[in-house]
Amino acid sequence: MTSNDRVPLPGTPNSARISAGNNHRFGAVLSALDSFWISRDAATTASGTSRKDAYSIVLFDHQAEVRVANDFTSSPDQLLSFLLDKGCAGGGTNFGLALQVAQSAMESHWSSERSPVLIFLSDGECQLDEVSVYDVCRGAISLGKSLSLHAVSFGRDGSAGSLRNMAKIAAEVQAGAPADQQGPPCGFTSALDTIQLAETFLGIAESMRKPRATLVHH
Repeated sequence: MTSNDRVPLPGTPNSARISAGNNHRFGAVLSALDSFWISRDAATTASGTSRKDAYSIVLFDHQAEVRVANDFTSSPDQLLSFLLDKGCAGGGTNFGLALQVAQSAMESHWSSERSPVLIFLSDGECQLDEVSVYDVCRGAISLGKSLSLHAVSFGRDGSAGSLRNMAKIAAEVQAGAPADQQGPPCGFTSALDTIQLAETFLGIAESMRKPRATLVHH
């Protein structure tokens, strides 16, 4: 995520803040996240209701760490600050561990009032532990809601096979859940540049406008 072949979006309110210390792929991800949070915040404001989203953020390389847990109250600017202060993870890529930590966060903060949404983003390649994908998806169903998993590749498309398979498994499990447990659809996206990544996150935000959701993200 420290490769500088992709950089944060220019011309946004937080472009300078993000670029100052993260003028690389991770900064591009922060730009997309910032747009996502602003979009969700605007939807809440327009509806005239209090915020229902609870955000958890997991950063991973060969290890995985929860950076934000079940956050109901922070503004988009505050959420961005949490990640700007921490910087980018570096090292290897372990999808299985990241999914296990995401599952633990989801189950620890479960609420029957929201549908769980997992945006799983990586710019790397990793052999997929399919068991961990089935575990997190079936774990959500056992608690009463199917998991809406969005796998996003922000690297070479030829390295995205595991992420494609992750989304396929999640869609399979979701399709087997009762209709009243299903939230936004699962999916896979390959974002080849910063603009496509931002559009991907905004598309996910749009898909979440109707259901109430909890977000767990890398």
